[in-house]
Amino acid sequence: MNWKEHLSEVEKDFGFHKEKDWKPAIDLIQQLLSEQPDDVELDIRALYILHNILLEEEYSDKEQNEMINLLPQLFNQSKRKFSENAEYLFFIGKILHIAEWYFGLEDSKLALEFQKKATEKEPGNLLYEWAYRLSCPGDVVEGYLAHQLITNEKDKVRWLKSKGFPGKYILEHLEASNQKYLKKGTSQ
Repeated sequence: MNWKEHLSEVEKDFGFHKEKDWKPAIDLIQQLLSEQPDDVELDIRALYILHNILLEEEYSDKEQNEMINLLPQLFNQSKRKFSENAEYLFFIGKILHIAEWYFGLEDSKLALEFQKKATEKEPGNLLYEWAYRLSCPGDVVEGYLAHQLITNEKDKVRWLKSKGFPGKYILEHLEASNQKYLKKGTSQ
């Protein structure tokens, strides 16, 4: 079983909101990260899994303490390795908007900086631009970009679907942004 299959198995357990022993998942994440320290997608998905468990799942106090200590440590390691990688900046920039204190941050300023940097690294990437604009209050173009992505950029949608839960999370926001844009267009 490759690391993507392992993490997909962990992600299948999300959403049941009952106390579960997450220790094997935490151990697996640490093992995979030590075996493949230079895989950006692995780092993104590992951070997302730990963050999601902390926010959405039930766990013991011992597991909570371990995850609260582990998440900022892993985040800081990944940030050092991948701070020039547009994919990393894009995904982590979106994730950092939610409960940034678990990453050891006081606000979501770094999230916006990451997203902006991703768009600067790949200026023609509509997905990165949409995500950045979605994070900018009052932006009038993000809905249009979402619609363009859903309608004309099927490869970007497939790419998101291939990225496990982080991709699914962003795809849900993209689809919601598109729906909001379509409703706005029909109400005018």
